[in-house]
Amino acid sequence: MRVAADGYIDLSDGRRVRTPGDHDHAVEPLPEAEALSYLLSHSFPGHRRIFRPLRLDERTRVRLAMWADSVSERMTLMDRVWRAMTQPVPPPKDPNEPELIQVIQYQHWAYPIYLDGTCTRVIPRGGVSLAEVPPEMVLRLDSQVTT
Repeated sequence: MRVAADGYIDLSDGRRVRTPGDHDHAVEPLPEAEALSYLLSHSFPGHRRIFRPLRLDERTRVRLAMWADSVSERMTLMDRVWRAMTQPVPPPKDPNEPELIQVIQYQHWAYPIYLDGTCTRVIPRGGVSLAEVPPEMVLRLDSQVTT
């Protein structure tokens, strides 16, 4: 495709040519706390646990997901981020009861992650006290990853 001097696009030309427009603007990534909070406000199919913090490009994808026009596009972006930072775990012993698998701690916020039926989800704040959680289940994302 080629843009002629008069502004028309020549479709017979197979080369790829950039058409005029906004191509130089980059999307800024979300702040880490906001990106993590938005990501964990979703539930995801399958049983997975987080093994590393969000990277810069993943925080940018989360911002794009927030701006997405369709639910399908939003969940595609969110699922891509979720699968990149998590690893599979075995299903819960009792599928009828939620099973705590991990608590994500970021600064003073705690996000308990549960396996609930066929999904992995976060129970909202107030579900569990951080003092009641065994230390091996806590993953601190604001410093070095320790599990």
